[in-house]
Amino acid sequence: MWIMICMRTTLNLDERLLSDAMAAARAPTKTAVIEMGLRELLAKAARERLVLLYGSDSRAKAPARRRYGPKS
Repeated sequence: MWIMICMRTTLNLDERLLSDAMAAARAPTKTAVIEMGLRELLAKAARERLVLLYGSDSRAKAPARRRYGPKS
């Protein structure tokens, strides 16, 4: 079950920065470009946390590879 909470807020943003970001992201609205930026910020933080885990468990083994196609 998903609950979506929408919130209105006032932001003081550089208009040129905002319009450049909208053009670069091909975002149709200011809200869309801000949401895209926030999602990307969270994704970047998740990637950085994942990098920090690399090699942290010396007992870890690679999972078995999936094999596709006919079984012999």
